[in-house]
Amino acid sequence: MKRFFILGASVLLAASAAVAAIDGKVINRTTGRPQPGISITLVKPGQQGMRTIGTATSDASGHFVFENDEPGGGPQLLQASYRGVNYNKLMTPNIPTSNVELDVYEATKSPAAAHLAQRMLLIEPGTSRIDVSETVLVDNQTNTTYNNPELGSLRFYLPPAANGQVRVNAQGPQGMPLPRPAEKTAESNIFKVDFPIKPGETEFEIAYVLPVGTPFTYHGRVVNIQGMPATPLRLIAPPGVMLSGKDIQQLGTEPKTQATIYNVMADNFTFDISGAGSLHAAGAGGAADSSDSPPVTQGQPQIYAHLGWLLALALSILAVGLLVLFRTSPLRVPYGK
Repeated sequence: MKRFFILGASVLLAASAAVAAIDGKVINRTTGRPQPGISITLVKPGQQGMRTIGTATSDASGHFVFENDEPGGGPQLLQASYRGVNYNKLMTPNIPTSNVELDVYEATKSPAAAHLAQRMLLIEPGTSRIDVSETVLVDNQTNTTYNNPELGSLRFYLPPAANGQVRVNAQGPQGMPLPRPAEKTAESNIFKVDFPIKPGETEFEIAYVLPVGTPFTYHGRVVNIQGMPATPLRLIAPPGVMLSGKDIQQLGTEPKTQATIYNVMADNFTFDISGAGSLHAAGAGGAADSSDSPPVTQGQPQIYAHLGWLLALALSILAVGLLVLFRTSPLRVPYGK
């Protein structure tokens, strides 16, 4: 009986370990076949940062296994790198840990693999400053990842009045917003962002602060990556704010937010800003204070704040709400028109 008890306990322990393990395959979605030889890391976020639990390598059939994991106390993350691009798989509690599929893609440097599907510039004048937020959606409908560090995945114009201070967040498909550095280019006031555009939709959020004026004249420039199709730039003015100038055309009012939508009709454009208003909720963290923002730098990702990064995944950036409303608005012009 004693031996039977010990044997039964051993079986239960082995079964428990087997249940706790993570196993699956690395799938190359470009070729449709398993991908061998991929190094995979299992990490767990916490208050002290990302802690490595274990590493594994996919075999000839693309299969990998982690004998031990830590399913309790929050999510885990599978990380892999292929063709210079990082791929992640979020393992939240209470989801199956067997037969997990970790997707990777072949990479291309051709900008034609992606296109700028939406580009919106939100102007929010206040009493002491003007907050500017540019939201850009880049769509990749191919089965390859666009990755070109030389050209970048996005280029934008930063007005000289911003004094080189800007913050950029990038969010890949099914990902979370992550700070990215804005890199100077050979052209004055033109910056690029290096962030791989995976199949699906990638969102960029650019935020900076300008000084106030009565009225204030905004000087801008539409910048695109050569070879990457792009949609027109739209301007968004909250209630109480008016934009005027020969380079812009009023399209109408968004019904839910009552924001006024404008179309930009020139690559180099100017418009006057009058009034004051904001689409952000009072007290919510908006654009960064110009006195604190480091010039063209990268902040600390929220992923290092234990479970706060999951909250960020749900809440994302405040401008996403506006983006959803804009998409459902009759004022939205489809890509290519």
